[in-house]
Amino acid sequence: MSFIDGLFIACGLYIVYQAYTMKKDGYVPEGVMLTKGTIIPKDADVAAFILTMYWKGMLTGIAAAISGVLGILSVNEPSLQWIAIIGYFGFVAVVVWFIVYLKIAHKKHLHIK
Repeated sequence: MSFIDGLFIACGLYIVYQAYTMKKDGYVPEGVMLTKGTIIPKDADVAAFILTMYWKGMLTGIAAAISGVLGILSVNEPSLQWIAIIGYFGFVAVVVWFIVYLKIAHKKHLHIK
């Protein structure tokens, strides 16, 4: 379980980095927020997309990292196993929520279907 938990932490930090880069630089980087090779139309409202997805990306990344940390801690502390399991389910719920809003933001702001 620790390897997968480490991946959760790494992916969470990557999502936080992508959201931070998006906010700081004012463009949508390829990776989490945008599929590689996607062309953004000229009439897209990139600023509104960034405003919409910044905190959602940060929350998703933090949830992934916390879920991974709980999983690693639960290996040495059996009493934390139930909390880690709840953390996994919570993380899955956050990811589903993030994907739904990402697709909505793609259509609404970037005009990507």
